[in-house]
Amino acid sequence: MMRTPTNWPAWLADVKTATSSAYPLYDLEGEPLPRVGAYGVVLDSQGNAVCIVQTVKVTVMPFREVPASHAYREGEGDRTLGHWRQVHERFFAQELQEAGLAFDEIMPVVCEEFRRVY
Repeated sequence: MMRTPTNWPAWLADVKTATSSAYPLYDLEGEPLPRVGAYGVVLDSQGNAVCIVQTVKVTVMPFREVPASHAYREGEGDRTLGHWRQVHERFFAQELQEAGLAFDEIMPVVCEEFRRVY
């Protein structure tokens, strides 16, 4: 698994130790869900490897049930649940719309936690 986030310094500094994605897109794109124990390479915008992470927990839950602790681990903005919901509702709505789907607060979200191993 390869990731190219724009906020890769947060991954490298262990500020970002979680991420989330829209569950309905996995089936549409034929992608497997993240799995515990899997490794991923985080790349910068030039395609250079900056760190390696290992998935330690995967949970699927409705958007409205994502806890504040997950929002904090995502390490974005002020790290609050309110900020997470605002940013992710907009992001998921756009992703889903591009796939011909609609966002709602009961949509399942894949919440993945990881640790930097290198």
